[in-house]
Amino acid sequence: MRVLNWSFLAAGIGVVATTSVRADHGPGTSGGGSSTQSAETLKPGKFSAELRLDYTEFEDLADSEIEAKAARAGDIDLLDRSFLETLSVSYGIAENFQVGLSIGLYQANRAREAEFDDTTGETEFATFDPDGITDLWLTGKWRFYRGPMGQLATFGGVKFPTGRHNVHNSEGERVEPAATAGTGAYDGMIGLAFSRYLTSRITMDVSGQYTIRGEADDFKLGDRIDGGVALAYRFNEDITKYPQFSVFGEANVRHLFKSQDDGANDPNTGGTVVFLSPGVRASFTRNVAFTVAPQIPVMQELNGEQLETKIKVNAALTFTF
Repeated sequence: MRVLNWSFLAAGIGVVATTSVRADHGPGTSGGGSSTQSAETLKPGKFSAELRLDYTEFEDLADSEIEAKAARAGDIDLLDRSFLETLSVSYGIAENFQVGLSIGLYQANRAREAEFDDTTGETEFATFDPDGITDLWLTGKWRFYRGPMGQLATFGGVKFPTGRHNVHNSEGERVEPAATAGTGAYDGMIGLAFSRYLTSRITMDVSGQYTIRGEADDFKLGDRIDGGVALAYRFNEDITKYPQFSVFGEANVRHLFKSQDDGANDPNTGGTVVFLSPGVRASFTRNVAFTVAPQIPVMQELNGEQLETKIKVNAALTFTF
């Protein structure tokens, strides 16, 4: 199956891992972006729990476009939209060090495969149900510098194959991990984050991370690189008074290397996507915050025949105690 499911790949690292290690910056702290990592860490003994929803809408294709893509690629995966609900919990182990875990529920609307038959010259369709629990990420973050120049932290994690990945379509064929809730493989991730107050109300977060994909059942999703920068402005002058409101602008880039099927690169996987995100955060109390942000794709350089993303929207409710 050839179309890359960008919303699922977010479940693999872009959403599940990032929410756990950044802990949404904590209500009333830096208030940076929704996907860019922060260098901040929870104080020792503090918990942060986040409930997050990621909605993805994919491009609409006419029947003739689907048939043409299937003929060029051999077969493609299609879906209209997807929903990813994620629960992330983080805990401050010691000064400048926290750990976290994240797991989610993935749901897709009208997931199906279009396969081109060389013999008849016709395109045949098969449906499948990829919905289910995602893989579990265990993560850690260590802030190794905090001073006049800002904050620096390194973070990393390991993904365990707890998610649903053994999925078959209506024709009895197995669905590849790029389109299911879990991958069946162990992954690893490492990254670096920088945060700084530019003024008393304006903050900046910058981060980059690399995900190493594992192999399962002779299939390996392509390794992934994520980068982001976020600028946030807090309207309240007094940081101790609630409620507080802030707005932010964020830019994120994701590069995915080609997947490998039985050791061979799949030419219809991988590529680079750039998102711009305006967002709003409301901190109702010191312990509760809500964030919402659309992610608008401004560049999509995808290899081969793949579905493009129309828009993504994420919303998160964060509790710190």
